[in-house]
Amino acid sequence: MDKNENIIEEELNEEISPTDEEKLAEVKSDIELEELEVEKADKLKDENANKLIRMQADFDNFRKRTIKEKEDIYKYALSDFAEKLLPVLDNMERALKSIEDANISDAYVDGVKMVANTLIDVLKTEGLEEVKADNTEFNPLLHHGVAVENLEEIEDNQVIEVYQKGYKFKDKIIRPAMVKICKK
Repeated sequence: MDKNENIIEEELNEEISPTDEEKLAEVKSDIELEELEVEKADKLKDENANKLIRMQADFDNFRKRTIKEKEDIYKYALSDFAEKLLPVLDNMERALKSIEDANISDAYVDGVKMVANTLIDVLKTEGLEEVKADNTEFNPLLHHGVAVENLEEIEDNQVIEVYQKGYKFKDKIIRPAMVKICKK
């Protein structure tokens, strides 16, 4: 090879091979690309972490709501049954009142009284309570007003008479008391 060929080859090598500045620029751009990818990965990680936290909160709320619904189902499972027994209870009380009014006393009467008391005790044990209505202030949540009368000796908006007892099962009203109210 002669001198001219060597010079041309060196010039070609210089043109082909990058200089230190070009190498540095390539490395910087590679680093910048990697930093952008790391930032994207961090954002994606943060988004996924937030999604996971929201999903965990949603699941926890769902679990709590399901537990509450199950508790309510168990708590009020007998309320429909107790409501269906209210006419039986009413008839038992009417029978007892008739027996008392007729002043009858024998073994059959005692048996009817025991059955009525047992029925009342079982229903109370399960959560049935009578709504207090006699001589109380009228409450539309507890009472169903069906008649009105103006009596001077009784305060306004007081229950005068109970036509049909009201009942609640645990804390839920299953039948409001049917009452007469004093209105002035």
